[in-house]
Formats: sequence, C-alpha cells, structure tokens
Amino acid sequence: MEIKVAIIAPDDFMIEIINVSKAYPSLKLLSFGYKEVGETSDLVEQCINQVDVLLFAGPIPYQIACEKVKTQKPMIYLPHTGASLYRVFFQLLRQHFNRYQGDRLKFSIDILTKEEVEERLEELDIIVDQMYVKEYNIGLETDEIMQFHYDLWMDQKVDAVLTSVASVYKNLVELGVPCYRIFPTKSMIHDGLQRAQLEGENVHLSDTQLAIGIINVDNFSKKRSSSEYEIQRKKLELEQILLDYKEETQALMNWSDRDEITFVTTRGVMERTTNHFSCSPLLDQIISQLNLTVSIGIGLGRTANEAESKAREALAKAKSSGGGNCYIVMQDGYVDGPVGEEYRLVYSVRTDDPERIKIARQAGLSVATINKMISYCENHGSSKVTAVELANGFQITIRSARRILSKLEQSDLAVVVGEEQPVSKGRPRQLYDLKLPM
Repeated sequence: MEIKVAIIAPDDFMIEIINVSKAYPSLKLLSFGYKEVGETSDLVEQCINQVDVLLFAGPIPYQIACEKVKTQKPMIYLPHTGASLYRVFFQLLRQHFNRYQGDRLKFSIDILTKEEVEERLEELDIIVDQMYVKEYNIGLETDEIMQFHYDLWMDQKVDAVLTSVASVYKNLVELGVPCYRIFPTKSMIHDGLQRAQLEGENVHLSDTQLAIGIINVDNFSKKRSSSEYEIQRKKLELEQILLDYKEETQALMNWSDRDEITFVTTRGVMERTTNHFSCSPLLDQIISQLNLTVSIGIGLGRTANEAESKAREALAKAKSSGGGNCYIVMQDGYVDGPVGEEYRLVYSVRTDDPERIKIARQAGLSVATINKMISYCENHGSSKVTAVELANGFQITIRSARRILSKLEQSDLAVVVGEEQPVSKGRPRQLYDLKLPM
C-alpha cells in the first residue's frame, strides 16, 4: 500500500525530513517547500488532491492550513518540544562560551512553553540571567514573533534569540541579531512520519469498509390524497434520481416492497459524496425535486450484516426524530446526525469512561443520553440550556426534555440558574447549568 504524504516545510529543513523518510518505504513523499510561512495555503491548494495525508513542519503552517483550507484529509504537524533545545543550547554555548558562561545568559525564545525551556535548562545545568518566552497560541502571527524578539534585542534585554520559525530567523540574522534556529529532532520527525503512515492506512482502509444506506419514503404507498398516476410518476422520477446516484457511486441498489431502497457501497465513496458526512446531497435532491418526506439511515461496518444492522439503527433514529433527515451510525458505535443540519450531534452510544458511566447511573439515564448531552453543550459552546432548546436539539418533545433535565437536577448534575421569558405569552422557561464533563 503506497501512502502519499505532502511535506510542507521550510526549504532548508526539507532534506532532513526526506532523509529520515527513507526508513518508511510505504510512504511516497511529495515536497512542497516555502521561504515564507504565508505561502502555506497556496501550497496546500496545490497538493490537496494529490495526497492522502499532509505533514507540516510546525504548528504555525498547520494552523494557517486549518484556517484557510477546507479539507477533511488528515493533517498533522511536527511539534516543537523541549527536546529540540539540546542542540541549540550546545551550539549557543560552544560558539560563545566566554560570553555566556556563569549566569550571564540572556535570551528570548518562541513557540515552546516556559516550563519546557526551564526543564531543559535544569537538565543541562545552565543558569540564566534573563529569559523571555513567546509561547505558541492559536492565532499567533510570525510578524508578532519577529517584533517580540527584535524589541527585546533593541532594548538590550537579550544577547541572543532562539526561534523555531524559519522566516523570523532569516529576518533577524539580516538585521544583525545573534539568532539560533530550533529544529524538530529526528525522533520527532520519525514520530510524525509514523503518524502519517497510520493516518494514510486509515484512509485506504475506509475505502474497503462497507457502507449500507436505507432510504425510506414515508407512507409512499398510502398517499391517498394523490392519484395513482401521481404516485407512479413520482416513483419514476425517484428511480431516475437513484439511477444517477447509483452510477455516481457505483453502488448496488435494491427497491423492496415496503417503500425502502437499500444501497451498498464503500465508506470511502460515501465520505466523498457527502463531503465527509457533512451533508446529504441525495436527501436534499429527493426532498426538493419530489416534495417527499424521506428518511435515510447509513451504517458502516466490516461485514454486510454489521453495516446493515447499523443502517437500521440509523434509520430508526432518523424516523424517530420526525423524518426528512439522515443519520449515520459508525462501526465504533458513534451516531452522527441529522447530517447537514444546524443541530447535528456526534456522540457515542457506548463508553468505557468510568466518570461517564458513573454519571449515567447517578442520573438514571443511558450512557448514550449523557454523551449526547455533552455533544450538545460542546456544539453550542455553553453548558446552559432550557428544556425547549434541548427538545429542539435532541428532536424530542419538550416533556421528554424536561424529564431529562429534572433527572439531572435531582442528581446534582444540573442547577437552575435563571429564567428565560419567551417572546410569546407563556410561562418563563427555567435555565439549567449542566455539571457534565466537557
């Protein structure tokens, strides 16, 4: 199995990764080097359709790719950790031993955490006079890192700069600042390539995993308000839509006597046609063109029996939430749905987490409900919820939502923290704060 990996890294570091990659014969590396990290998004656009996995030389290009490029392909990066410092401290002290001996060392450093740097200094028995750290956080720009170091140098607060960013190193050297480059170690490169190999294997395996979909046209044969001619015409139109879908996905398809259409394809094909399960074009097309209420359940598994069982489970969830939607049940028990909807949730119907098992027993609720509650809160970025909001999010009745919240409150897993007055007339709604692990 050949796994294609795009390496997006500074030009001067690319050869190091390529040399280490010789130990991984199943990996085919495609090099996309840059002089400035701002080139990352263009490079990703160039390579995204050629590879299985993308490997970045650090967190900043990885962050840029996540923000600028929409893709579901695996993306990983080589972290900068304290282990990277051994070489750079050795280089610093070897070149300027007299200047930096004793406790006169004053420097600035970026990307790593203060704790990581202090730990390595202690291990190397190096005492410093002053240390300034610009830790990495999401949104950190290279210009900000550059200014941080240069200001400290101009204010004579540091004698040297240690940086993990290629463009910062280049610009500071040009300005005459004593600067040392921090590279990921060979061990980190090995770890990154091993992860890329595992991610690539998962991508290829997904193409062999079975996906079975069951389409249910709600009460198709019982539509007495329509003439027999109208029903037959819609059936023919539906058959044409399904024929096109069958051709697009190379699926096996069967229409049963109970208004159900079953199709069999692979997970890889299903991921591509649904943009990695983020939408359901087939469902949207049937509803918009034929004005039919359709429910779709998709199941994934290693065998046809397993995939069909999951598909039945997914279809039941789609129909119980009102129909006209699509649910997916993964091989590992994760439920995803309604696909493409604003209130879509991804949660597992099982867990081996002792804390969640304890919470479920304490509240008298299923593990699946607890996982669903946690997924709901994470999606909405808040642990506060009313019964109406929970009913809408779970696609259940308000009465059922109140029952769930009441059980959580009685178990000290939810607290009433306020009220919300509806726009229309009615009783104020209690606002609960959920005490669940996020």
